[in-house]
Amino acid sequence: MIIVDDKLALDALARRLVVGETVATTWGFHFRLLRALEDESRWGPLGRSATADARRVAADPPEATLRVLDPRSVTDEAARLAVRHQLNLLAAELVASARRYRAAVHLSEPNVGRRWREVLAEEGITLTIV
Repeated sequence: MIIVDDKLALDALARRLVVGETVATTWGFHFRLLRALEDESRWGPLGRSATADARRVAADPPEATLRVLDPRSVTDEAARLAVRHQLNLLAAELVASARRYRAAVHLSEPNVGRRWREVLAEEGITLTIV
């Protein structure tokens, strides 16, 4: 399994991302994707690059294409990681999910937080920046 951000989740839904293993995203990144697709008057790069098929399945994607991880199983760990590394909710959920599922993380360059490389490395999580 690899865990991806909102941009790469959209790429998976549009079948532009093929990695040969399960592609998953966190609830936080899924929310950001749906929010970006919802407001047609303010579409940024995500909204503009969404295909009709990706829009149609984004809220409830087929698990074979994109698995949305349930945050409840990582909330406690995310809270501990947020305190230990001074992370926001999005980053803490990402790191906790990667640890829980022993998954690598793939992020698009604009989504990489200032300290995310360091934190993911410290937690033993493989990071690929696309």
